[in-house]
Amino acid sequence: MQTTDESSAYPETGTVGALCRILAGMNEISEAPAGTGDPTDLDAPPEGSTSVGQRAVLIIAVFVAGGLLMALQVAAFRIVGKTFGSALRETTTVIAVFMAAMSAGYWAGGRIGDRRPRITTLAGTLSAAAVVLCFIPWIDALAAPRIAASSLSLWTHAFAASTLLFAIPTFFLATTSPIAVRLLATTTGRSGTTAGSVSSISTFGSIAGTIFTAYYLLDRLQSVSRTVLFVATGAALTAGMLLVAQAPASLHHRIRSRRTAGIALAAVLALTAAGFLVQRSTGLDRALIEPLPGTRIVHVADSPYHRIVVKERGDFRELYFNLAIQSRMKVGDPYGPGNPYTDSFHVAPLMRPSIRRVLMIGLGGGTGAKQYLHFYPEATIDAVEVDPMVVSVAERYFELPFSERLRIHVMDGRTFLKRTADRWDLVIIDAYTTNRYGDTLPPHLVTREFFEEVASRLTDHGIIQFHCAFGNEESRILDALHRTIESVYPYVLRSGGELFASMTPLITPKETMHARLIESPAARLPQLASYIDSLASTNAPRDAVLLTDDYAPVETLITRR
Repeated sequence: MQTTDESSAYPETGTVGALCRILAGMNEISEAPAGTGDPTDLDAPPEGSTSVGQRAVLIIAVFVAGGLLMALQVAAFRIVGKTFGSALRETTTVIAVFMAAMSAGYWAGGRIGDRRPRITTLAGTLSAAAVVLCFIPWIDALAAPRIAASSLSLWTHAFAASTLLFAIPTFFLATTSPIAVRLLATTTGRSGTTAGSVSSISTFGSIAGTIFTAYYLLDRLQSVSRTVLFVATGAALTAGMLLVAQAPASLHHRIRSRRTAGIALAAVLALTAAGFLVQRSTGLDRALIEPLPGTRIVHVADSPYHRIVVKERGDFRELYFNLAIQSRMKVGDPYGPGNPYTDSFHVAPLMRPSIRRVLMIGLGGGTGAKQYLHFYPEATIDAVEVDPMVVSVAERYFELPFSERLRIHVMDGRTFLKRTADRWDLVIIDAYTTNRYGDTLPPHLVTREFFEEVASRLTDHGIIQFHCAFGNEESRILDALHRTIESVYPYVLRSGGELFASMTPLITPKETMHARLIESPAARLPQLASYIDSLASTNAPRDAVLLTDDYAPVETLITRR
């Protein structure tokens, strides 16, 4: 029996040495049992004959494949979300599809690994994943709008799209671990140790891939399409690395070399195509969007929160998050009317002209912030926006000006309130997004505890305004918001989808407000007078849900509206 001193087989320092030592039990070279492979086939070695360098490459491949798999899932949430929404049912669907495809991939990888225990087999599955991944942006652009417009139940749309786009590449990436287990296992007696170690390394890769993609890659590439192509490039590079590691053994057998050369060529082509697409994809997202007649795409980018699109239609420039318009501005008139609901932001100053300090949670294209700067020279504005790319777009495309009276804070609105001791005369909450399945609100910005935090940041006669996109009288979510705000503030007025509340009476007569409007620069806003007319002091329905940090079923209430 041939034996090897394991302590001398690995580098003492360095990442590769550390990874190799994780798999210490895998590297014992033992006498191959009978019937474990063709001893003349170096591409299908008997157990225990994989070299130290090849084992290190296999470990790296397992780590990278785990990271790529989770990077793809993070991108999948955004790709599905931009067309079908990012509510609980859509995110659940993405997770379910990935888990199903991974389960199938693990099973198939085990079978393939037993039948073809070769490094080239692993390189082939990664190459296949790279090729399929390259087509995802185009398949999404072609199929997603058609699925959304189909007669299928809304509950099945995200499932159909997720399966079509991600099941196959996820399957191929998932085969990596079981094939690697078969290649790394030196004896059947240590197969459990091998499988556990490979699973651990793959999981560490998944953690790294998740954090790297969510915290850096999406921001760096500013595109989920380019992120998917980055994953394709990573899979192709890993396949190429495996083939390089296998090359010395394969060169001893011409037949095997031809097969390896064919796989290597496919991997190189996939890598070249993916790299070329990433390099040429600065206009990729714009090319994948088919504008309506008379519409010009000005800007497209993906942030960690939205797919952001800026369009021009006629004289108007519009900001979209996913499929929904968030802001609009007439080109050449940045302080004029925007979306109709933003006119309501000027109701509070007509109630209490003493308003000087204003906090806006949610910036969008900056319509409200710009108008307050322009209409009220004595006002100072704090605008809180969670997405830094939205701030950049507002400044670049919607003429949000630099001003000493405007301070922009890039963070979550509730986090901002917890970290500040400042107080405001008016707090406007305009944080929501819309897609074809309905509107969504951040649950942590609609609870009783949140409104209590807002109350602690109001001046003695301060007003809070909550803009709700669900303005009809049958809206369960609007009733729930009304009841929740009413549980904190004794005085509440309602006007369409706008809720105004204060700790002191809101008793300004409508006639007085209309008279003030005539003298106000806000008089040019066409919907403002109708918001004044519809102001009403009503009580929320007693059966409306009270939203708390412990229970805020926003998506359920929206679905049932």
